[in-house]
Amino acid sequence: MVVGAGPAGSALALLLARAGARVRILERTPFPRRKVCGEYLNGGAVLSLARLGLLDAVRAVGSPLQGVRLVAPGAAPVALPFPTPALACARERLDALLLDAACAAGAQVERARVDEVLLEGGRCVGVRARDERGETVERRARIVVGADGTGSLVARRLGLARGPRRSARWAVGGHFAGLGALEGRIEMYVGGGAYFALNPLDATRTNVMVVVPRARLAQWSADLDSGVGAAAATLAHGARSFTGTTRLGARVSVGPLAHDVRGLWAPGALLVGDAAGFLDPFTGQGVALALLDAEHAAEATLAALRTPASESALFGGYARERVRDRAWRRRLGRLVALLVDVPPLARRASVRLARMPELGATLLEGLAGTIAPQRALRIDVLARLLA
Repeated sequence: MVVGAGPAGSALALLLARAGARVRILERTPFPRRKVCGEYLNGGAVLSLARLGLLDAVRAVGSPLQGVRLVAPGAAPVALPFPTPALACARERLDALLLDAACAAGAQVERARVDEVLLEGGRCVGVRARDERGETVERRARIVVGADGTGSLVARRLGLARGPRRSARWAVGGHFAGLGALEGRIEMYVGGGAYFALNPLDATRTNVMVVVPRARLAQWSADLDSGVGAAAATLAHGARSFTGTTRLGARVSVGPLAHDVRGLWAPGALLVGDAAGFLDPFTGQGVALALLDAEHAAEATLAALRTPASESALFGGYARERVRDRAWRRRLGRLVALLVDVPPLARRASVRLARMPELGATLLEGLAGTIAPQRALRIDVLARLLA
């Protein structure tokens, strides 16, 4: 049983169903659903989609991305081309494609909101949920997978979640028209622990997010749109703003942008995607990490179904590998955050990246996961970037 039909849950269900497992997906939201976060598919996500056999389908509804333009306070803008192909794709389309593929492979979907996990003898054996009519139902399974995102109920009920971080940030934005030509490049305007990000979805629509500390969001409670607009204009130093734009659909607020866990498994259960630990969205690793988690979790789950006595060793191995990968990704993400948010470092890094574009390629490849993140943190790379 997979709780949640986002990229991690649907990709896992697809792989399990293709291998012959009986899979039920519990998802509370009807599809297609509108979701604005995670609409940048980096090189790692593109490679995972290719392994799933879905890349052509996603390309047909997405748009190619050429690179990213970073603007940090006191530093010259830095343009970094993507070394491996990347895409922009609306999440309502991506999520629907993944879920449809899982269903075509044999997975079943049930609209239900999970309220509790069922435990017997210390083992997770299913969930208690409310179906579409609001009636309480119990659904049992050999293995339950929490793919229910940040604030995962499965993680909390199994005692795997940590308390929320007080320093977590929030994102406010949505889809907009009228921002002008971005030429297939993501733009990031950074400063003071906040950023203003623009991701072109197609010729007319742009995913726009302003990400700020929670305290600043609270200051805007009287007039959120004005606060977000002023923050965007300040971060972009007037180069970009919401002036003259049209919001397409409702404003979206996402947060807190944090979810930490004590572990990734319990007897009879696994966590994948954001439920297994959320990374700062500034580096755009969310969907790629979700798909990669799904691939590793599918391998461990299928092996555990074949040899139940080995479940603890298999799930423990999955957890160790994914925790290690996240740890390296976090270190690299923190380095990039320092480089763009601390003016002296930003100035130095912008000069070095302009002179040595291969350094930018290494950072982007490490963040995308197309190379091991630790390769981007080698002493020789850091020395060339900062010394």
